[in-house]
Amino acid sequence: MSEGFLNKLRDQAIQLIAQGKSEYLGGATLEAKQGGYDKMKLGCQELVKYARQETNQQLCQIASQKLNEFTAEMQNMKAYLDNYKANLSGQVQLQPQQQQQQQFPQNSQPQQQLKNSNGNNELKKSTNPKDEQDQGKQKLVEGQQALRNNLSTAIVTEKPNVSWDDVAGLENAKNSLKEAIIMPMRFPELFQGARKPWMGILLYGPPGTGKTFLAKACATECEGTFFSVSSADLISKFVGESERLIKELFNMARESKPTIIFIDEVDSMTSNREGGGGNEASSRVKTQFLVEMQGVGNNNDSVLVLGATNLPWALDPAIRRRFEKRIYIPLPDIQGRLSLLKNKMKNTPNNLSPAEFEDIAKMLDGYSGSDMNTLIRDASFEPLRKTERATHFKYTQTPEGMKYMACSPSDPQGQQMRMYDIKGGQLYLPQIEYDDFLSVLPKCRPSVSQGDLKKYEDWTAEFGQEG
Repeated sequence: MSEGFLNKLRDQAIQLIAQGKSEYLGGATLEAKQGGYDKMKLGCQELVKYARQETNQQLCQIASQKLNEFTAEMQNMKAYLDNYKANLSGQVQLQPQQQQQQQFPQNSQPQQQLKNSNGNNELKKSTNPKDEQDQGKQKLVEGQQALRNNLSTAIVTEKPNVSWDDVAGLENAKNSLKEAIIMPMRFPELFQGARKPWMGILLYGPPGTGKTFLAKACATECEGTFFSVSSADLISKFVGESERLIKELFNMARESKPTIIFIDEVDSMTSNREGGGGNEASSRVKTQFLVEMQGVGNNNDSVLVLGATNLPWALDPAIRRRFEKRIYIPLPDIQGRLSLLKNKMKNTPNNLSPAEFEDIAKMLDGYSGSDMNTLIRDASFEPLRKTERATHFKYTQTPEGMKYMACSPSDPQGQQMRMYDIKGGQLYLPQIEYDDFLSVLPKCRPSVSQGDLKKYEDWTAEFGQEG
C-alpha cells in the first residue's frame, strides 16, 4: 500500500471525526446530533482501516491511542442519545416531524461534559441492568457483523472458469479431489457409514506446480459455497481478533453447507509450535484453528478444508493430522509438460510441429508449470524482438491481409525503414517458431533445485501420497 494512499485515508478519517464531533456538539435536534455521531463513527471505522495497513509502528501506536480517545467520547455521545430517546418514549407520543424537531436543552449537562472532556469526565450511565445487558448483546451482534463483512470478500461468487482439462497432468491429484469434493456434493446419499467424505485435504509441493490452479478447478466444478482465504485475511494485529475471524469463518461455512474452505499458504499461520519461533498470539491462532477443524461442539459435516503449502514440513503435527489426505503436487512429467505447452500455445499463432512440441517438452525437464509459463511468454516476445531489430520491411500479402513484414536487406521488395516508421495496424508479426524457444531457453532456468525435490520426496514417503 503506497504511503500517499495511507496518508489520504488517515486525513479523511480525521476530517470525518472532526466534522461529526462538531455537528454533534452544535446540533440542536435529535436528528442533528445523531447525524454527527454517525459521521464520527464512520471516521473511526476509516481510522481502523488505516491502522491495520500502516507499517510504521510509531504512527500505528498514535492512531490506536487516538481511537481509544474517540471511542470514549462516542460512548458518552451514544449513552446521552440513548437516555434522551428513552425519556422521549416515556412521554406523550409525538408525531414523527415533531419528534425530529424536538429541541435539546442548550445547557444540557452531557453536552457540557463533551465540550470540556479531558478524559476524566464521563457521562453517568444507566444503572438499569436490563439496559446494560441489551447494550452488551447489541455490541456482540455488531462485532460479529463486522467480522462477517471482513470475510464476505472470501466467498467466491463467480466461478473461475477453470476446468479439470485445463490442469495439465496431475491425474492422481484430480481423481483424489473429485473423490473428496465433487462426488460427495453430487451424490451425498452414497457417503454413509464408514464411507464418510474427507474433512481436510492438503496440497503440497514446489512453488508453481498448480496447487492453487487445482483449487480454482474445484471452485468451478463444485456445487457448494467456496471460500478462498489466505493467512492475511485471518491474521490481525489486534489481540483476539484473529481467533474470532477463524471462528466466524467456520460458522459462516457451516451455515452455507456444503462448503469448501480453501486456505492458501496455510503454513504461515499453522507452523510448528515446537519450533520455538512462535509467540502466545500465534499459539492461540493455531489452537483456534485446530478446534474449528476438529468440529468440537459443532457439526462439520459437508465442510471441507482444502489447504495449500510449499512447506509441508513446517506444519504443526496436530494440524498435519487434521489434513487426512496429503497429496503431493510434483513437477510435471513429460506428458504434463506437453499438455501444458499445447494448452498455452493453442490461442497464440505458431508453426510448431508435433515433433517440435515433444522436443521442447523433453528439454524442460525439471521446470515447474510457473517456470514454463515464464519461458513460453519470453519465447512469444522473440518475433517482436526480431521485428524491432529489422532494418528493412516489405509490403506484402500476409495471413492477415496486406501488411508490412520484416525482410532481409537483400530482398528486392524491401524498403529501408524501422518498425516505428510503420503505422499501427499495418505491421505483421511472424508466428512463434521452434528457434524462438531455443533462443530463450538459456535465459529461463528452473526455480526448483534438486535438493528441494529431495525434501518433498522424503516428506511424501513419510506422510503423504503421490499426486
